[in-house]
Amino acid sequence: MAGRGTADERRDQIRRAATVAFARSGLHGVSIDTIAREVGISEAYVFRLFGNKRALFIDVVVAACDRLTEGMVAAAAGATGPDALTAMGDAYVEMLGDRDRLLLQMQGFAACADPAVRAAMQDAFGRLWGTVAERSGMEDVPVKTFIGLGMLMNTLAALDVGTLDAEWARAARSFVPFGPAGAI
Repeated sequence: MAGRGTADERRDQIRRAATVAFARSGLHGVSIDTIAREVGISEAYVFRLFGNKRALFIDVVVAACDRLTEGMVAAAAGATGPDALTAMGDAYVEMLGDRDRLLLQMQGFAACADPAVRAAMQDAFGRLWGTVAERSGMEDVPVKTFIGLGMLMNTLAALDVGTLDAEWARAARSFVPFGPAGAI
């Protein structure tokens, strides 16, 4: 059992445990009791801090999406156009190494049948789109292409395609530059 902590400390502990649990099992594949036991607290305390499982799921999924967007903003500081896309793309590739965050984002999209999750994911995706468009100064088609490649990269990373020696896997993981000589 973990020691007693403040409500804010417990929220952070719950978020860390929920991130791993939801990333691996999704919204409907994990119970609040499982998360509570991981942190060493009661299920009732998790409900008191977050209200319900959906609210906790949305909290951690949106936080993961926003950390991605913030990381891309930091990487593109001062850059515009294709240079900004290249910097954001490079940062994104690095962030794909955080498997729990990657899978959590995918679980967020997979849970969009739930109206509250869908609304939260729409907002998070809108912030990502707006950030890429604003930072790069690019038109809709290059922004769409950039984000589409990012979604493909998510899927390839989730499939752990880097460990495969199949022809399709080698082709799928080939480099696609975002700069002036690249695809956008």
